Amino acid sequence: MELIVDVLLEVVSIVLMGCICFTIYVYGKIILIKIGLINQEQNDGSINDEKD
Repeated sequence: MELIVDVLLEVVSIVLMGCICFTIYVYGKIILIKIGLINQEQNDGSINDEKD
């Protein structure tokens, strides 16, 4: 039983760290766009896939 609890805690912590890193990535990209260091209409592979 203790092993299951340890595994669940590890999985929850990994998912939480992933969410935090994704949030930092999104807000960082928004800040860089507002500052002007990167273009908003930057060519991205996902944008090209949506147009097809």
